[in-house]
Amino acid sequence: MKREHYLLGSTLITLVFLLTSCAGSVKSYSKPDLRVEKGRLGILPFSSNIPEVGHVVSDTIGAHLLASGFDIVDRTHMARVLEEKDISYLGIDSPDYKKIGDVTNVRHVLVGNIAFSSATARVVDASTGETLIITVFQPNKIIGSASAVDIGDSLAKSLGKKLAKSTEL
Repeated sequence: MKREHYLLGSTLITLVFLLTSCAGSVKSYSKPDLRVEKGRLGILPFSSNIPEVGHVVSDTIGAHLLASGFDIVDRTHMARVLEEKDISYLGIDSPDYKKIGDVTNVRHVLVGNIAFSSATARVVDASTGETLIITVFQPNKIIGSASAVDIGDSLAKSLGKKLAKSTEL
């Protein structure tokens, strides 16, 4: 039974990788006058039909932001702390970001979604729930050979530029 689930999961992951392309457009949006104070940025597990893909993308973005000097609280720690406090962050329309920020001691939360036709990453102000930056990845073509790491790299580069620009004095 486990082997069948493993094979099905592997097949689905392969299918996702084959149906996305690293040759895609990535755009980040934010308010023109956005100023983000550096502080702890918590990364929640990205939602995806295949959890492993969401984990790889969120971890890849976290690695890039950590290398850029951001103080990162990783998705595993965030998920564990929120689970201990019985706070849900997945499968609900509007998570209580203030509660998430208070419990995990983060100023901003990175959330995302991986879907068949696109991937998004959002930086949310934990105290207000306001989306500060949203980055969208859309493949240019249906058939390609991208991986979850490629998608994470693309999102991280665009998101990192917006964050760096917004934290400049």
